[in-house]
Amino acid sequence: MSTSLQILLCVAVIIISAKLAGALTARLGLPLVLGELLAGVVLGPTILNIWGSSWFIPGAASGGVSVAVVFKVLAQIGVVLLMFVAGLETDIAMMRSAVAPAFWAATGGVILPMVGGCLLSHKFGFTWPEAIFIGTILTATSVTITAQTLMNLQQLRSRAGSTILGAAVIDDVLGLIVLSLVIALTPQIKSGEAISLRSLLLTLGKMLLCLVTMFWWGPPVTRWVFRQAEKLHGHHKEVAAALILAFLLAFDAEWLGGMAAITGAYLAGLFVAATPAHAKVTQEIHPMINAFFGPIFFVSIGLEVNARHLAGGIGFFVLLLLIAIAGKIAGCGLGAFTTGFSKRESLVVGVGMIPRGEVGLITASLGFAAGLVASNVYAQVVILVLMTTLITPVLLRFAFPGRPIESTVDSLGGVEIRDVDAMPSALDGLADA
Repeated sequence: MSTSLQILLCVAVIIISAKLAGALTARLGLPLVLGELLAGVVLGPTILNIWGSSWFIPGAASGGVSVAVVFKVLAQIGVVLLMFVAGLETDIAMMRSAVAPAFWAATGGVILPMVGGCLLSHKFGFTWPEAIFIGTILTATSVTITAQTLMNLQQLRSRAGSTILGAAVIDDVLGLIVLSLVIALTPQIKSGEAISLRSLLLTLGKMLLCLVTMFWWGPPVTRWVFRQAEKLHGHHKEVAAALILAFLLAFDAEWLGGMAAITGAYLAGLFVAATPAHAKVTQEIHPMINAFFGPIFFVSIGLEVNARHLAGGIGFFVLLLLIAIAGKIAGCGLGAFTTGFSKRESLVVGVGMIPRGEVGLITASLGFAAGLVASNVYAQVVILVLMTTLITPVLLRFAFPGRPIESTVDSLGGVEIRDVDAMPSALDGLADA
């Protein structure tokens, strides 16, 4: 079978599997992402091992390009697009409504899990570079499942709910900074060289210069690109312009700044969100992500996982999971408590920040691709992401024993959210209010 036919069959099998598994998890009240990830685990070396089958042979290729390599390239494009959409849907106005508690909650939720994961990993024999990256993975937060649970409890517009949404944005930014620094130092980390103060300062200076340049020129260039797109004839001009910006900024972030490409994609999303084309780009890019690139990326994560590797590291995994949970509860909860939240509200904020979701998966996949973590650690991290996402709804319901937490409906404009899928547009309504 030719490589092109293998690629067509591979993509069809993966999308079918992802959508069926996603539909199953959705029926159980869980995120679609979990189903797509589990589909990859089933197709991967844990059970079916499709890359090792006679249908998909990694080495069978024309021109030296294998099916697996092509699939990984598509998955990497999916990563960039997912982070672009994350920036596109970031509601800065919502974050500003609870900026102080959100900032301190996010800061605590980054520091404690990272330090705890780093120290634990080093204690279990990992090198400091490996330990630092494992700690970096634990900094991530994805509140999709938290938002869904808070909606069901009619608490999304509470003070705690607003703080969780704002803290998740700040957490992503802080996590991207830490991740970009680690990625920038990867060549020295892998070579075993000692990282000197001069080298660290040069790396930070390069990153800072790239970020300042992007923030300085990004918004006006984005507006100029969309003005030029309006002059063109044809359909979908806005989303094409947005994709150009996303890919160019992702390229600049990694090539010029030495950072993770997803940092540039995230910033591109923020810049596009501030333009009049925001709503149209959001509407048109979601089908592309949900139907093709999203499933391919999340399935690719599962394909890299061999759950059989967990057998030899159960002790480390359990302790890492405890740190992942306790670090967010204590770090985010303490940050909220010091800004005037009650103990119960602080607990809700901490619990709501536990899920790692797609952000944790993206971070882990970048580290694995860069050779910063071995396959057994990668498998443990993916399972950890699954576990934190599954337990959060249970813990959140436990945090609401009776009376509702103080509502801030009036201060946020009184927008009612009834549907999870409508959350981004509803949050836009809150921002306009």
